Amino acid sequence: MYPYLFVFPDWMPLIGGAPLRSFSVMVLIGVVFAAWWAGRSLRRMGVEQSGAVDHLLRNALICGFLGARLLYLVVHPEAYEDVVSLIAIWKGGIVSYGGFFGGALGAWFFARAWKIPFPRLGDAVLPALFLGQTFGRIGCLLVGDDHGRPWDGPLAITFPAREGSLIPHDLIGVPLHPSQLYLSFMNLVLFLVLGALLRRRRFDGQVLGVGMLLYAVGRSLVELTRGDDEARGIYGLMSTSQWVSVITFALGVFVLVRQRHAGLTTGCTPPGGRS
Repeated sequence: MYPYLFVFPDWMPLIGGAPLRSFSVMVLIGVVFAAWWAGRSLRRMGVEQSGAVDHLLRNALICGFLGARLLYLVVHPEAYEDVVSLIAIWKGGIVSYGGFFGGALGAWFFARAWKIPFPRLGDAVLPALFLGQTFGRIGCLLVGDDHGRPWDGPLAITFPAREGSLIPHDLIGVPLHPSQLYLSFMNLVLFLVLGALLRRRRFDGQVLGVGMLLYAVGRSLVELTRGDDEARGIYGLMSTSQWVSVITFALGVFVLVRQRHAGLTTGCTPPGGRS
C-alpha cells in the first residue's frame, strides 16, 4: 500500500509540499486508456468527426465526477457543508455508481449533440468504462480504500500503517478480503467480454444491456466481501451499491428487451456498428 507516491518539492509553486496520491495517478491512467479505447471504438462505428472523443470525454468526466459526489452526499448528508461541497471531490468522498449514471447522463448529452443513437453509443463506450475502472480499483488498493472484511483465507492481504492510508487503525495488519482486486479483476473480465461481444452484437444496445446485467450481479457479489459498511451505507439487508445494482439490473433487462425488439422490427445494426 502506497497512498503517496512522493511529495512535490517545496520550491514548486502552488503544489510545493503537496503529496502525489497513488489513487489520482491510477485514475488518470484509467482515463487515458479508456479514452484511447473509446476513440477507437467510435471510429469503428463511423464517428470520425474531429473533436468527438474530446467532447464525449469532457461530458462524461464532468457529469461522472459530479454524479459520484452527489450520490456520496446522499449517502452521507452530514458531509454537506455549503454549495461548494457539492463539487468538492478533492476532499474525498465519491461513489462509483453515481459516477456511472452521471457519466451516462453526460454521454446522453453528447449523443443528442452529435445525433448518435444513445444505445449505439453505450455499446461503444461501456467496455472503455470498465477498462478505466480496472486501473482505478488498483488505486483504491494502493490507498486502502474500499477494503474488505477480515478474512484469513486464500488471497487475504494485510495493510501496514502508512501516512495517508484509509484503512481503519484497528484493521492495520489484519488479514482482509482484497475487495479492491476483486473489483479490478471483475472490471477487466467485463471489458474483455463486452469488447468481444461488441464485434458480434446483433442490435444497438446489446452490449450496453448485457454490461449492466453483468456489472450489477458482479458488484453485488463483491459487496459481500466489503468491510467498510459505514462508508458505503447499509440500508436494511443491503448496501447502497447493492440497492443500486437491483435498479441497474432492471434497467439492463429493459434495454435488452426494448432494443432487441427495435432491432428485429427496424433492422439491426451489423457487427462492427456501421449501418
